[in-house]
Amino acid sequence: MACTLFLLFDCAIAAPLKLTLVLSESGGAYREYSEALEAALVNKSVTLQVIEAGNPLPESDLVIAAGMKAASAIARESTSAKLAVLVPRESFNKLLNVMTGQTKAAVNNYSAIYLDQPYKRQLDLISAALPNVRSIGVIYGQQSRELNVLRHLVATRKLVLHERPSVDVANLYNNLHAILLNSDVLLAMPDAEIYNASTIRNILLASYRNKVPLIGFSPAYVKAGALCAVYSTPEQIAKQSLGLIQEFLTTGVLPEAQSPKEFEVSINEQVAHSLGLNIKSASQLRSEIGAGL
Repeated sequence: MACTLFLLFDCAIAAPLKLTLVLSESGGAYREYSEALEAALVNKSVTLQVIEAGNPLPESDLVIAAGMKAASAIARESTSAKLAVLVPRESFNKLLNVMTGQTKAAVNNYSAIYLDQPYKRQLDLISAALPNVRSIGVIYGQQSRELNVLRHLVATRKLVLHERPSVDVANLYNNLHAILLNSDVLLAMPDAEIYNASTIRNILLASYRNKVPLIGFSPAYVKAGALCAVYSTPEQIAKQSLGLIQEFLTTGVLPEAQSPKEFEVSINEQVAHSLGLNIKSASQLRSEIGAGL
């Protein structure tokens, strides 16, 4: 009898982790992340199901949401553990605040790998790419605790931070104009209230006309006209996710929400030339920034 119980217990321990990946959309970065995660999980003690947001959630030990649409969709699911990836820090924190009506355990069991790069890394990029910069401009939708982190880091580097809130499109461009008049660079933040499909073209045009380079947060922004960006690829986020999954397998608990660890740098040489800037290569900038958070 004891031997039988031991065998049953051993089989239960060896049972693979039931993992469900919920995608905000079927293509783009979400599909790249899905494919990279699936490849990383080969020969691991994990079964993976991939669905799109809005579909019924199968029985799962751990659910990963790729993007805010998926993160919001699974927020009220009763699964024991949830991980959001490719989500802006501010948007994820707002989601957690909305979840405060649930039990504390539900909030504590929801972790994330942010889309945002650490402010230190972004400032390191600015210093490496544009060593003569003395003032940085930012526009944000709402005040946040993270802005205090940026203010502190800028101050410790003896730089000046020009900032303005823009709660609606009506005052966005007036505030943008004021920021551009006083700043050496404009640091874009992954804030959908400010930087979105309907505003980005005009923001890029305004920064270009004022000869104030825009520092983006994705290769798409660099392709559209930002001078440069530091960002993490879906493959890098998938690799980091694997580490969190393995920790969850071992401990049954997800680590706290965290910034991306690995990253890349992209530059727009045409924009640099048009602005009369002699900028280092992407590989040189990546090497100078280093991997420290």
